[in-house]
Amino acid sequence: MEKENFNVRVSNKIIEILDRDMETFNQKNRNSMINKIIFTYLKIKNEDDIQEKILNDIKKIETNISEEKEKKIKEIIKKNIYETLTIKKGSSKLVNFHLNKKTFDECKSLGENSNYFDTEFFRVVFEWYALKAKYKREQILFHEEISIIKEAISKSYELEFNVRINDEKQIKIQDSYPFGMFESKDENFNYLVTADKNGVTYSTRISNMKNVSLIRKVFSVSEEVEEKAKKRIENKYFAMGNTIQCKIQFTEEGYHNYKMISHLRPKPIEENEKNKVLTFNEPEDSLFFYFKQFGQSIKILEPQSLKNRLKDFYKKALESYED
Repeated sequence: MEKENFNVRVSNKIIEILDRDMETFNQKNRNSMINKIIFTYLKIKNEDDIQEKILNDIKKIETNISEEKEKKIKEIIKKNIYETLTIKKGSSKLVNFHLNKKTFDECKSLGENSNYFDTEFFRVVFEWYALKAKYKREQILFHEEISIIKEAISKSYELEFNVRINDEKQIKIQDSYPFGMFESKDENFNYLVTADKNGVTYSTRISNMKNVSLIRKVFSVSEEVEEKAKKRIENKYFAMGNTIQCKIQFTEEGYHNYKMISHLRPKPIEENEKNKVLTFNEPEDSLFFYFKQFGQSIKILEPQSLKNRLKDFYKKALESYED
């Protein structure tokens, strides 16, 4: 059973963040994403709501606060926290959504007399979400998956999950041993570090994971593998999979672009400036995601697997523009 539709007016900035996050974090649709945001807020608001934190700090100083005074303090806090997202004339839109059964039941469980179905409550939730950094918003949308992962880490249980490797394909990961998570604040995502049964360590972006399930079987790995996993977490190393050796030849334009595009740029182990050939020792996925933006300004000399991936990528991109 689902609650009737809600229409909440919020700033255009919030709309932009919701629409962008829907694509960035691989969400099915806006309504599903909004339900996740509301559900997570209801689960963690007492520990995470910045308004509550500030109010609790004030109460430590002034223990006897009347209800009327507390209400006024809350209004002052909200005004100062959310002033950057204040709705202005001509710069706001209505967000239409309905609650699914799980979110509706969670709202209802908090009390029939509570204001959890008021549009003002939902507006506060949207503002709470939108004010956070991107990696924090990812944690909100994947709160349930992260809870499962944390249990697996604390109890040394195995995990199974699907991982999204491109726009169309997912692969199933089994016999996966989780060691920890880290926040890559520079890249603005969250990663889980795991090892497989062969001892290969991986960093998997949380928002690329689907159907996470806990296998109640305790794992054990060698000290060497455990040390590799710990180093990934400590160094916040988000490149995926084993490293490969790769040689790339650049045009003048491509070499210039490589020097200019610093975000996620791989470091060469050899550099032949005369022929503009760089050699890398990096995970193939990392090389693919960085160099796919270079088009005809580079040529992959080796390995063949990376050549094939880029050929397929450009072929599909071309097909999407054909009538």
